[in-house]
Amino acid sequence: MTLGSATRVFVVAAWGEGVNLTNGSTSDLTELAVAASAWHAGVSLAKLGDVAPFLEVSAMALAHQRGPDHAVAEKWRRYLEPGHRLDLQMIRAAHAEPRLRMLFPSTSHGSLHFSRCTGWPFSRDVSAICPLGDGRYAVRHRGEEFSLEPSYSAEEAAASVVARMPASWGPAIAGTDHDLRDRES
Repeated sequence: MTLGSATRVFVVAAWGEGVNLTNGSTSDLTELAVAASAWHAGVSLAKLGDVAPFLEVSAMALAHQRGPDHAVAEKWRRYLEPGHRLDLQMIRAAHAEPRLRMLFPSTSHGSLHFSRCTGWPFSRDVSAICPLGDGRYAVRHRGEEFSLEPSYSAEEAAASVVARMPASWGPAIAGTDHDLRDRES
């Protein structure tokens, strides 16, 4: 009989305000303790990689740490990059609307959603734009039955979303939908 050995691995993910800030893995318990101590001491994400090289810190996480306006701008920047597999006409039309540009965008099944907060779970009270093909779009208004009619141009769809937004909505706040609701109550 032969005995095998298993490798011990510590998997780490650090979250804050509904955002995955860093993750990684190490088999060295000392490395993990140094990272945890640095995190507890308040080391910035930008410097955490120097202290614990096994941890990955994304540009998006760094943007979140700088504040909600930076997180929103970074997400829009990513969506507007050439080669992104999103409907650029829809993204550009929504981004051209100043009130939508202040919200945190996300996508699901090709549709463009807007959140009044930057962390998960996102707010789901803002209408969403759904591509129909052939340069036409539907708008899914919260609390209403989804309909393909009327169909809009990308610009009309973005304007329709803005028209349904209360004046008090925006800019997006750091945190989750729960944090947003707590602030509003």
